[in-house]
Amino acid sequence: MPIQLMRQTDQPLYLQVAEQLRQQIESGELAPQTRLPASRILAKKLGVNRITIVNAYAELEAEGLVTSRVGSGTFVAVNEDAPPPASPLWRGTLSPRRPWNANQMVAEMMRLARQPGVISFAGGAPASDLLPVHELRRALNEAMRRDGAALLQYEEAAGYLPLRETIAAQLQQQRIPVNGQDILITSGCQQALDVTLNVLTRGSDDNLIVVEDPCYLGFLDILSAHRMTPVGVPVDAQGMQVERLEQIILRHRPRLIYTNPSFHNPTGTTLSLARRRALLEVATRYGVPILEDACYDMLYYEGQPLPSLKSLDTADLVFHAGGYGKTLAPGLRIGYLAAPSAWQERVIAAKQTADILTSPLNQHALHAYLQSGHYDEHLCLTRRVYRERRDLMIAAVQRYFPAEATWRCPTGGMYLWLEMPPSGPTATDLYLAGINYNVAFAIGSVFSASGPFSHALRLNFATPAADEIEEGMRRLGKAWKELLTRSLNVPQPSQRCAVPIL
Repeated sequence: MPIQLMRQTDQPLYLQVAEQLRQQIESGELAPQTRLPASRILAKKLGVNRITIVNAYAELEAEGLVTSRVGSGTFVAVNEDAPPPASPLWRGTLSPRRPWNANQMVAEMMRLARQPGVISFAGGAPASDLLPVHELRRALNEAMRRDGAALLQYEEAAGYLPLRETIAAQLQQQRIPVNGQDILITSGCQQALDVTLNVLTRGSDDNLIVVEDPCYLGFLDILSAHRMTPVGVPVDAQGMQVERLEQIILRHRPRLIYTNPSFHNPTGTTLSLARRRALLEVATRYGVPILEDACYDMLYYEGQPLPSLKSLDTADLVFHAGGYGKTLAPGLRIGYLAAPSAWQERVIAAKQTADILTSPLNQHALHAYLQSGHYDEHLCLTRRVYRERRDLMIAAVQRYFPAEATWRCPTGGMYLWLEMPPSGPTATDLYLAGINYNVAFAIGSVFSASGPFSHALRLNFATPAADEIEEGMRRLGKAWKELLTRSLNVPQPSQRCAVPIL
């Protein structure tokens, strides 16, 4: 039973073992009812940890290729008796036959979120039960009655001016000195980020961008698409550790500083007022533009929000990006960008090049909705419900997770950043084990270009209903205990395991 391991590849060792045993079983080299070596013996022979072989055998058992018999060992299954795979959710993106990388894990998280019966804490969507469907329907109908066929034609690339003026009025309430002409309508906040990076890096040989570490995954994707390299600044309880910035700027000469200062995705932290001022001071001194991702700014639960960087900016360096995807409806795909005056024509040109314009129908409908006065009511309801769900999730963490797990209570936003004990199973371990319990979350390591946060989980408390939060956290807690039991090699009743432990 020859097995050759390649330790320099990204594929986990247990998957390499499982793949080679699978080939030997399917080719007939290992006949039905053949007894496989004991995990301890094979581990010693291959020079790996015993848990690697346990994982490999568990994977093969989940596929119905082998069976376990208490006290006897693991045997190649007889075809007619081979049970079906235990978890159809596993048969997909995270297949042992495919590469193992961050993009793959993200795709699997999103796939799981759409599966029937899965409680997902993985995504970034607002709560479906709070979407103002009836009010938006009325706004759409009103827009169509008023403007009809014109909404199905082209409009100005910068966007519908009355909507831009309404957004400017909202920003003025946050002490941001803008008018409608300063606002560019984009296809979601994501495009506002992309447009900014596009204009700031075009024609430049400098490819370094300062980001928070961990960082919003969507911005890391934008950097990758533009072949930019992120330079991470650690985040603590007060947000980005701005005191490290000057040294980074002097060493790397970055083109841009990206920050999500309020209710940061993924950690939920908020950049303190002192650090906001320090960030602006350093950026102004060295002339480095700042891209402020403000998509969560209105989701505050404790008192009033801190002033935005744009409102504190006296040097006209801040690109302020926001939208209505997190606070209202992501399907509208409407965001906005308030760029420094010197860059406004260039961001409009970049937007026009990217997709010509944002849907006029959606722009006019959103304008009608904002003018109706329902948005403020919707925000008040959303803040109240999200705060309640945040509290429910924290209480569930305290009930179902180990005392060594750490977190900070976010004062707004949608996410709880939970760090599990570093001596225990990783977040990837828990994610894979959670599949068996129909529960999903976002693995912390995908939010970092440098790869740490292996024991961190990002949990969305906004999307699930209250009963789903309780049940989902109970399932995760159960999966965690199961992992601990297995890692300690405590004997368990024989059962088919669909998910290996990395």
